[in-house]
Amino acid sequence: MRSITKIFSIFGILMLLQLGCGGGNGVGPKDIKRQEDKLRDRLPADWSSYNMGYYDAAIESFTQTLAQADGLEGSEGVKNQVKSEAQSGIGWSFFKKQGLAKSDLAFRQALQLDSRNTDAWVGRSGVAHALQRFSDSIQFAITALEIEPDYDSALRFDGGNRNLSHDNFDSRHVRLLLAESYFQMGRYSALDRPDPNNAAAQLRLIRGKFKFLDPGHLMQAISEEATSLLRESSTGL
Repeated sequence: MRSITKIFSIFGILMLLQLGCGGGNGVGPKDIKRQEDKLRDRLPADWSSYNMGYYDAAIESFTQTLAQADGLEGSEGVKNQVKSEAQSGIGWSFFKKQGLAKSDLAFRQALQLDSRNTDAWVGRSGVAHALQRFSDSIQFAITALEIEPDYDSALRFDGGNRNLSHDNFDSRHVRLLLAESYFQMGRYSALDRPDPNNAAAQLRLIRGKFKFLDPGHLMQAISEEATSLLRESSTGL
């Protein structure tokens, strides 16, 4: 009986050692790290297709990255970050193709995987604004700026210095979304208190100086700022 008990004890120790070395399948921590890095290395190429304007190809490439992430034996945190980034890329690609419903779905899935994905919050704010869901657009934009006040889509790099940049949007574009959404909801200005939850206040945060006169003047100022930012985004200056 003692010999049988001893055998079972040794067997149990061996099983624990195997689990500690990669789940009993021969995959150790170094192998898992290599798999995780290889998966993350896909993302810059996915974004490259997007940046070249090949949106269908980008969707296909991001979708393949999602499939590879599902087969990864690494940590759930890494898998979710990569899958969130891929879903966000799909969201931006559908947004460019004017597929707003599919874009919104992808952004929602991205945020379910990683609630601190600023890029996905910004994208979802843009979709909500395009669908005239202005209250949602405001909520999503505020969340994005709370997570990353200095958001800049053209300077996105992960912890391994992989380039995840796209377009040329920054926090000013997000604030312009806020200004336009507040305007559409009739929240033009707040003269009696320092309240940022109105169109004029958001415009001041972009321009530095702006004095509200009337809604018509405010609408013109927002339009001018939109033209200026669009010109800057298209030229990369």
